[in-house]
Amino acid sequence: MKDTSGQAGSENESKAKAPSTAAPTPTAKKILVVEDERITQTVISLMLKGVGYTVFTAKDAATALKIVRTEQPDLMTLDIDLSRDAAGEVWDGFRIVEWLHHHRPDHTIPFIIVSAGNPAVVKKRAASSGAFAYLSKPIDKQALLGFVREAIGEAPPLPAAAKPPVPPNPSLPPIPPAK
Repeated sequence: MKDTSGQAGSENESKAKAPSTAAPTPTAKKILVVEDERITQTVISLMLKGVGYTVFTAKDAATALKIVRTEQPDLMTLDIDLSRDAAGEVWDGFRIVEWLHHHRPDHTIPFIIVSAGNPAVVKKRAASSGAFAYLSKPIDKQALLGFVREAIGEAPPLPAAAKPPVPPNPSLPPIPPAK
C-alpha cells in the first residue's frame, strides 16, 4: 500500500506529475469521492475534475453505496470519519469497504483512504482492508493524482530522473571534460 504519512518505514508516495488538464469526456474514468466535510470534498473533486475525471460525491455511506451500484466507479476515495446517515448510523470508509466485500464479492473497485486521523493507526487498518493507498490530510494534489492514475491503470509519467537520456547528436562536437 502506498501512503503520504511521512512515517519512517512507509512506502514513499508516488511523485507523479499531474497530467495535463483536459475537459471531461464521455469515456472519462469515474471516481467516487466519499467525504462528509464539504470543503475537502470540493477540493478533491476539483483536483480530479481539473484533469478530466468524471467525479461523483457522497457525504455518507448510503449515498456512496447507491452510487457504486448505479455508476460503477473506477475508483473511490474514502474518508474514515463520516457523518451519520439518514438512518442515524455512523459508517466509516472501512465499513463501506467491508460491506462491499461481504455483499458484492466481485467488488474490485480500488480505493484510496483519506484521513486526518493518526497515521500509524489508519495506515495499518488501510493496508489490512486492501486499500491501494493512504493519503493524510491535507491532501497533496500530486500524490492524489499519481495514486489515482496508478490505481486505475493509467501509466504515471516518468519522473525527470527516470527518463532516458537524450542520445547525443553526432553532428555536434563532444562536450569538453570539466577541469
